[in-house]
Amino acid sequence: MTINVGILGATGYGGIGLIRRLLRHPEVGSVEFGSRQWSGRTASEAWPHLAGLTDQTFIDNDAVIDKSDVVFCATPHRYTAPLVAQARKAGKRVVDLSADFRLKPDIYTEWYGIEHPHPELFPESKYGLVELYRELLPGANIISAPGCNATAVILALAPLAAEGLLGKNINANVITGASGAGRGTSDDLHFSQLNETSHAYKVAGQHRHLAEIEMSLKYAINQQRVVAEANDTKAPTVTFTPHLAPMTRGILATCTTFPDHGITDEKTLFSLYRNYYSGDPLIHIQTELPTTKAVNGSDRVLISVRKDPRSEAILTFAAIDNLGKGAAGQAIQGFNVAFGFDETLGLCLTGDWP
Repeated sequence: MTINVGILGATGYGGIGLIRRLLRHPEVGSVEFGSRQWSGRTASEAWPHLAGLTDQTFIDNDAVIDKSDVVFCATPHRYTAPLVAQARKAGKRVVDLSADFRLKPDIYTEWYGIEHPHPELFPESKYGLVELYRELLPGANIISAPGCNATAVILALAPLAAEGLLGKNINANVITGASGAGRGTSDDLHFSQLNETSHAYKVAGQHRHLAEIEMSLKYAINQQRVVAEANDTKAPTVTFTPHLAPMTRGILATCTTFPDHGITDEKTLFSLYRNYYSGDPLIHIQTELPTTKAVNGSDRVLISVRKDPRSEAILTFAAIDNLGKGAAGQAIQGFNVAFGFDETLGLCLTGDWP
């Protein structure tokens, strides 16, 4: 029995990533394209690379929800929660690519500066970072796909967190491509101002993905402890500094920790990482330092580690495609686990090279 799905916000970058993957998913039947502004226009008008491949048109959000068993929301935070509520009232399950159900309502208000539109739905939501939260996802009514920068940093650091090797000084620096800001425009994203330059943004604890990073690192720590101890665990404090780079897509996270004890050589480090991710088909641990080009267009994560004998620091590196594992690919991976499908169905395991 196939599942009919719909995509709200199908004209954004998250939307086209979902279209690309869901149209080839063997367990998916119809795929409806939803857009409030583009309703009635053809998909190829929004996405020229679909010209001659489909004559499907965008329909309004109400029609998408009505026709679908599962609704994917690639819509902005704040505006997504009401759509999720509408879909749930209609008995539909939801995969949300926005931030609206990633954090508890009070924490959401703290970081996003608004009251959560539908806090009553939060208990139904499960955080969709499969590698850490896999056991919570089967049967979930609302899957909340993590943020792209958060994904790279969490996956780079989770094995250390689980082994008590984060220490007190945790630094995460991220280089990200322009598509992470979405399809809209701003001064920073104009070609003449983005090309041949790079700059940090939302520094010193301002980036909203920081809340997800610290929440998930705490969860990784808790997974290795008894419940009584886990309830008292304090979330680690991370210094997170993102940088915008003149590339279309990709994220490279470089993380530095200074554990109080533990690993003295890289061979042990690599064993730790390979053991932690041994059952994860989208994670590859490699000796070479990862590059963003190697994951361009894919849903995989490339990770490497180093031990600095001079400073005693552990350095971890993770590369993802922000539109793949950082968005649409991750959402469909969570969908697959929630419905009991093979985890990689519909996903892109190889990227584009050169």
